Amino acid sequence: MTEEPGEPTGRVRITSPLTSAPAHVRRSVRQEIDESTGIGEVYMRSLIRAQLRAALTVAATLVLSIGALPLLFLAFDSVTEMHVLGVPLPWLILGVLVYPGLFVLGWLYIRQVERAERDFTELVEPHRPDSP
Repeated sequence: MTEEPGEPTGRVRITSPLTSAPAHVRRSVRQEIDESTGIGEVYMRSLIRAQLRAALTVAATLVLSIGALPLLFLAFDSVTEMHVLGVPLPWLILGVLVYPGLFVLGWLYIRQVERAERDFTELVEPHRPDSP
C-alpha cells in the first residue's frame, strides 16, 4: 500500500471547538464599562437615559409653569390689574414667587440625578460586607 501525500498517517484526534475554547470568565460591570463591551454600553445608556429623563422632566415643568404665565396674563386681564401692597400681581409672581419654585425644582432635579448616579455606582462597585 502506498501513501498519497496529504493523507494522515496513523490516528487523528478530532476535537470539538468548544472544548478548546477558553472558559467563560465572568467580568464585573466596571470591566464591561471600561472595555466598552455591549453590556457596558447598555449600562452607560441606562445612566444617561435616567439623567435625560430628569432633565426633560424639569424642562417640561418649567415650560408648563413659568412658560404658561404670559398666557395666563393675556387670558385674564383681571390678573394683570390686581395689586398686592401697591405692587402689580404679575411683578410679584415673576419677581418673587417664581424663585422658590425654581429652587424646589432644582433641588428635586439634583436629588433625582444623584439617586440615579448612586444606583449606578452601587451597580458598578457593589458594597461587600467583608470589606471595611
